[in-house]
Amino acid sequence: MNDTPHGKISRLPHHIREQLHFRLRDGQRAKLILAWLNATAEVQQIMAVEFAARPISQRNLSAWKQRSHPAWLLQQAALSQARRFISQSRQLVQAGQGTVTDNLATFVAAQYVLATQQRGDQADPEADWKWLRALCQDVIALRRSDQLAGRLQLQRRLLPQASPAPQTGP
Repeated sequence: MNDTPHGKISRLPHHIREQLHFRLRDGQRAKLILAWLNATAEVQQIMAVEFAARPISQRNLSAWKQRSHPAWLLQQAALSQARRFISQSRQLVQAGQGTVTDNLATFVAAQYVLATQQRGDQADPEADWKWLRALCQDVIALRRSDQLAGRLQLQRRLLPQASPAPQTGP
């Protein structure tokens, strides 16, 4: 299988594709994007070498916007969410309000709530049932983890109160 990109835009350097994604995300019109792309020296050089100097067209941009841009948007949302989570976890740890794993468990539980809400009514009841059973197993594992964490906290509180064993010696 050949994974070499074939489209004009996919052959552009990463930094240009990133700028393109930001322009698409910000709603810049295709006419302006195409003018910018086709006026860029790096783009012109690639088009000359690999595509007989044919410029990037409206069709090329439209295909990129439909196929690659949605994946980029999802990746950006995931990165943003991860950054936010890491920042909040650091703040909580610094404030002494729990461990990162406690916060992670809360985050994961919240993600399950969102997934359940987004799932809505499915046309395939059998697939829905399988999904719910898998979700149930995950929730059980999370609850067991919560219970274990609770037991450990209780043991830590009780440990200092326990009197030390008497020492016997010669």
